Amino acid sequence: MLAPNVVQAAATQVIGVYFHEDRGRMKLHLDLDTIPTGYKVFTLANPNRIVIDLASSRVSTLLSRDLKARGTVRRIRYGKRNHDDLRIVLDVNGAPADVSSRVYQFKGTNRKRLVVDLGMAPLTAIETDTPVDAADLRDIVIAIDAGHGGKDPGAIGHRKTQEKDVTLKVALSLHKKLRRRKGFKPVLIRRDDRYLALPERVRRARSVRADLLVSIHADAFPEKSASGSSVFALSNKGASSKAAEVLARTENQADKLFGEIEVRDSSAALSRTLIDLAQNAVLESSIECGSVILSHLAKVNSLHKAQVEQAGFAVLRAPDVPSILVETAFISNPREERKLRSGRHQRKLAGALADGVVDYFMANAPPDSVIGSLVSKQRG
Repeated sequence: MLAPNVVQAAATQVIGVYFHEDRGRMKLHLDLDTIPTGYKVFTLANPNRIVIDLASSRVSTLLSRDLKARGTVRRIRYGKRNHDDLRIVLDVNGAPADVSSRVYQFKGTNRKRLVVDLGMAPLTAIETDTPVDAADLRDIVIAIDAGHGGKDPGAIGHRKTQEKDVTLKVALSLHKKLRRRKGFKPVLIRRDDRYLALPERVRRARSVRADLLVSIHADAFPEKSASGSSVFALSNKGASSKAAEVLARTENQADKLFGEIEVRDSSAALSRTLIDLAQNAVLESSIECGSVILSHLAKVNSLHKAQVEQAGFAVLRAPDVPSILVETAFISNPREERKLRSGRHQRKLAGALADGVVDYFMANAPPDSVIGSLVSKQRG
């Protein structure tokens, strides 16, 4: 609902408009410089239209006034409404159904996005054999890290479920699902029950030139009632919460316990790495990707935190690879431990992670990738 009589210092600008396919549905992405004070999305018939009203907003002068339509969207037009508001109209072929919308406000970044599910068929199936020049385009590489392993069991549940076993099964399922997606190349950091030091996991992700590292875990907490999924990114300014700080310390402790390496947060090398992270897009990408993945995890499990948290996880310290750590659930919670033992639930978690990864890269594909080429053709 549009917010009436709201005064803004500056109007929200629409700085990007493009289409995206997600699970057989066409979606419209509006990239914004700020969250609008209000918005609404609705449909009109005779002729069929989808209307997006944004309060106190305007289209950036960087965008072409003649925005190109795609697929069953015949035309896009926009103009001022009530002097300050912006109306965007999509003229469509056929009657849309189940139109919905949501706003992403990516914590720790300047990027905001309004995603509108148009309730219509996609532009082009991303898994079709779209011709590409294999010599020039590459797959997006996803490094999948199953937490713990070998002599390091990780957290252990009430029914003696070991974290290392759960994480490996989810990782293997995620690998299988991403292999089926055209344009993605999943790489397992470990594919069996072996111990790998945290720096080795980072090294392996960097050696395959990963576009993203996803480290999979199953949380534990003294209070058995603690529940829900969480996503973490590296912090260069301390942990975002006390719980995040404790969790990072616990995860980092493995290398200390088994004598492989001591993690010193105050080392000069780490300080330089954190400075580098703060100065480039790696940390921002990690947080943004984590936000998208959280939205998909919410469909299969409750969330412990609704936003990406940050802490000094050693496995996330690659200076040139966006990295996230996913706590799938609390293995210390008897109810969630039962779910984590279920192959069906493990596959659901893997499916949510796969959908989140694909969703993120459909909006942020490297230009030299197969996905980047397909998205570029869709944008025209």
